[in-house]
Formats: sequence, C-alpha cells, structure tokens
Amino acid sequence: MTREAWGTMDWLADDTSHSDIGLSLARMTVLPGKTSPAHRHPNCNEVIHVLSGHMSERLDSKWQTASPGETIFVPAGTVHQTRCDSDEAAVMIIAYSEGARIYEEVNL
Repeated sequence: MTREAWGTMDWLADDTSHSDIGLSLARMTVLPGKTSPAHRHPNCNEVIHVLSGHMSERLDSKWQTASPGETIFVPAGTVHQTRCDSDEAAVMIIAYSEGARIYEEVNL
C-alpha cells in the first residue's frame, strides 16, 4: 500500500506482483476534501469504478462527477486527477490496460 497526503493506493495486481500480467488493478482511497496530483499515463487507458463516497475526476480541463456504482474512462495520455467531494473517503477500484504503467506528474 502506498500512503500519500491525499489518500492511499493499494496495488492488487500488476507486473511487479504477477510477472507479465499485462494489466494493473488497484484500490484507491481519496480522503475527504483532498485531491490527487495531476498526472497522465502515456502508455495505458484507465478505468475508475466508484465503490463508496462521491468524487470528481479532472479529464484535461473538465471535471466529471461520479457516485457509487458509476465508472469513468480515462484515455491514455489524458491529464487527470481525482478529488473527493464527500464527507467520507471516496473509494474506487482502478484498472489500467498495462501491467507496467508509466506515471508522469503534471503541473497545472
């Protein structure tokens, strides 16, 4: 599990845990009122499925909201970041189309 000031990423599967699996899967928790850093993954698509809480996802310059049971698609190379919009943590399952995803932080 990776802990950050904004929340946590718990890696469930990727190329470091399962040799050459070809995808990544994580459970992400964003704390109330916090936002993850803006970033992009130039080598893979990302799918975010909300389990609990309410969140918004920046996709380039627009924000899209999501509630439990809703899913957001992030195309490869899109600058994005996740914000928790509720008084409880937003918990999501995140799937990436590559086992070894590239992460590039972006200054906005």
